Amino acid sequence: MARRATAGLLAAAVVTTVGAPLAYAADRQTPTKATSGTADGRQPKGLRTAVDRLVADGQPGVIVMTRRGNKVAHLGAGVADQETGTPMDPRLQIRIASISKTFTATVLLQLVAEHRLSLDDTVDHWLPGVVRAGGNDGRHITVRNLLQHTSGLNEYALDPRIQTQPERVWKPQELVDIALEKKPLFEPGKGWSYANTNYILAGMIIEKVTGHRVESEIGRRIIRPLGLKHTSMPQGTGFSGPYVHGYYGSYGDVSTLISPSSGWTSGGMISTVDDVAKFHRALFTGRLLPRAQQRELTTTRAVIDDGTPENYGLGVYRVRLRCGSAWGHDGGWPGYRTWAYTSKDGKRQAIISYNQTDEKLQADPNFRADLKKVTEAAFCG
Repeated sequence: MARRATAGLLAAAVVTTVGAPLAYAADRQTPTKATSGTADGRQPKGLRTAVDRLVADGQPGVIVMTRRGNKVAHLGAGVADQETGTPMDPRLQIRIASISKTFTATVLLQLVAEHRLSLDDTVDHWLPGVVRAGGNDGRHITVRNLLQHTSGLNEYALDPRIQTQPERVWKPQELVDIALEKKPLFEPGKGWSYANTNYILAGMIIEKVTGHRVESEIGRRIIRPLGLKHTSMPQGTGFSGPYVHGYYGSYGDVSTLISPSSGWTSGGMISTVDDVAKFHRALFTGRLLPRAQQRELTTTRAVIDDGTPENYGLGVYRVRLRCGSAWGHDGGWPGYRTWAYTSKDGKRQAIISYNQTDEKLQADPNFRADLKKVTEAAFCG
């Protein structure tokens, strides 16, 4: 499973947004038995045990949504708030980080379908002079390069200015300018490197093409038509409803400390596991894009991300699970990690989210193995 370091402080690297080298707290909870609500009262075999194991490994709390056809089950284990002991609840909002990229890519592909721009348009065509520094040249980078991370642009999210100013409200241009201080990693189209910078520029292009704020376009085109009542791209650091608290090493609860402006169209959105599932199901079954743009979305190139093979398309990727291919994206933000998988026919889904960022834990082979068990059980049964 690829690490999408993503957004939020995103991305690929992301998981550090609050400062210097961190000393991780031994934030362990006594495992709380998974609770569940399901349409038919059944859960995939072994899933409850696997979910509880992630809490035993050190995650404060875990939420899982799983689908088999029209049958949906939810499981929660551990706590959403360590201070109050509030149990995990699938109805709570989470920061979905780089899953935001899929929303951004979908809007751009809808604009392509409307003949308002082309995937082969250059960045410079829409944003003249914006990418012209450090050897980076927007005249040779296409919209497709941005969406597939083949632009060669560097990451901005690990820059100390980003990591040491968590509450600062960043302008998209400021984020791009940080990335442009470094020479390109490769010529456009000649390599692959995951960078949030690509999706900041994608958001800027959406605004240039439409003349509207990108939040408005995502709302009009995706959120409202699908009835995603708990999904938004917030302006401030808070949530619009009850939420899962996210923990980040020795910093503790960082749920509302980091401005989502540092992620914006690359990783600044909040949602719930059900809203993410509804969006992905609509997308991968062809309800949001015409056939031609659906093919573009799911035309992939083989890449290695965090040591894991995957096939990356335009804001989505495909991985192989034991019962077949799964499409989706994942997202990591300080205090939050979410994995979203959907079969192409929409009959199988698994959304998994937990609420602690701990690099040491996430790199632990045992934890990674337990996470894989949850994924396989939730998606395949």
